[in-house]
Amino acid sequence: MKKVLIAAAVAASCIAPQAFAQTNGASGFTGFSAAANANASTSSTEVSGNGAYVDMGKSSQDVSLQAAYGFAMGNNYVLGLGATYALGDLKFGSASAGGLTASLKGKDAYSIYIEPGYAFSSSTLVYAKLAYLGMKGEVQGSSRGSEDFSGVGYGVGVRHKLNKNLFLQGEITQADYSGETVAGTSFKPSGTTGTVGIGYQF
Repeated sequence: MKKVLIAAAVAASCIAPQAFAQTNGASGFTGFSAAANANASTSSTEVSGNGAYVDMGKSSQDVSLQAAYGFAMGNNYVLGLGATYALGDLKFGSASAGGLTASLKGKDAYSIYIEPGYAFSSSTLVYAKLAYLGMKGEVQGSSRGSEDFSGVGYGVGVRHKLNKNLFLQGEITQADYSGETVAGTSFKPSGTTGTVGIGYQF
């Protein structure tokens, strides 16, 4: 009987760490990471002024850089904090009303976000995202000017590791910016963005 108990104890000591490693998926997504993303956006912008109202839209693509840090919140939960910066311009459409024309373009767009996630394994993570957004909006047309826009973004995504360090990710997010007045005209942009990216977990 004593030999059986010893054998069971030895087996348990071997199995327990392996079982924990299998369920401790958070360990695969903690620490610093960096990524490059390709983004495709569809936007809608409410434009109002001088008694006129127009809803204009546009599709555009850009590339963004991402830096983040993941904190383990248990065996399978990860809390990510990060930021992105867009290398291209976002197009929010153009419109004509009452003999006036206007187009809105977003430059130097960035986000600062919090990202709670659940790791199904050490290689696959699903997450939600809540972000503060900012950009410089430039208006061209009959009226010209620029203004800083800020807003809120939210979405969901998935990240999958190809090996210990390299990962692929995909997400979809909704952005809602506050309305700003440029040259006497009010602009309130919003949009939906699909993102695919490749990154490195340090």
